[in-house]
Amino acid sequence: MHGVHTPVLRAPPTAPAGGSDRTDMDMEFRDDRRRGKIIIVLGVILAVVAGGAAFYLVNQANEQAGQQELQRVSAVVAVRAIPARQAIVAEDVEVREVPLDPTNQNGVVTDPTQVVGRIPAVTILQGQLVTQNMLASAGAGDEFSILGPEESISPDSPAWRAVSVTVTDDLAVGGVLKAGETVDIFVTAVVTVPPDIIAAGKFTSERSTKLVYQDVLILARKGTFYIVKAELPMAEELAHMQAVGTMTMSMALRPEVDLRPVDASALGETTNRIIQKYGLPIPENYPLGNRPIPSQPPISSPTPFPSPTAPAPSGSSSP
Repeated sequence: MHGVHTPVLRAPPTAPAGGSDRTDMDMEFRDDRRRGKIIIVLGVILAVVAGGAAFYLVNQANEQAGQQELQRVSAVVAVRAIPARQAIVAEDVEVREVPLDPTNQNGVVTDPTQVVGRIPAVTILQGQLVTQNMLASAGAGDEFSILGPEESISPDSPAWRAVSVTVTDDLAVGGVLKAGETVDIFVTAVVTVPPDIIAAGKFTSERSTKLVYQDVLILARKGTFYIVKAELPMAEELAHMQAVGTMTMSMALRPEVDLRPVDASALGETTNRIIQKYGLPIPENYPLGNRPIPSQPPISSPTPFPSPTAPAPSGSSSP
């Protein structure tokens, strides 16, 4: 029996009351996982921010480098606003060094003599490049161009013509109209009615006025002569009215931005229409007709006659 080893049975260790050790370990494990997730999220955010900042800095550097690499050339620039259809003078332009890019590299003019005396088709703003497509006239000294910068001749294009009309200043906005403005043209014609129709008592020979042409461009002006842009049928009508001599034209200035057509079918004025529309009193003969002037009624208190003057006394005694 002495050689036999007898195992000793030992009781398993008992956990501390309440299991506090295991709970602390679990809490530490969970805290470590939460901290790890937070660190990962912060790392991702910092990486995104760093990437965005790097992208922005690279773009800024590229833009600055591109701006520095832009070619600079001498170009003609307007030093003040130049109205459309008004000849460019030397004081209107100057040469400046400007950077060229795809937005302004076409049609650049480098010599001021190439634009002085030319007619711009559009208003050129102060500081704006004067380019070839802005000019309406074909050469220096030309006073106007019939076609605009965007117009060309094609089988379907309108047959534009330049025709002159005579309009006195009192019928042309006081004579302040100038080239490049658009106007509406009124025509006043003398309408002659045959005597047999006049005898019927309704119609009479008088003047009649109506809006005939709208949005007409003034190409040039010489005193009371206005050169306007017109399609061939309109040019023919204007030439006829000028030749007849019984028609008068007047002009009304339109705002530059108002391109609306007006329905003129209900328009047109005669003297009787104005009298009827506004209730003007109709003049009468005075005295009436061929009658004698009637006697005036007596006055209740007529003006008294003056008293006679007493005779002056004589120096001799009566006989």
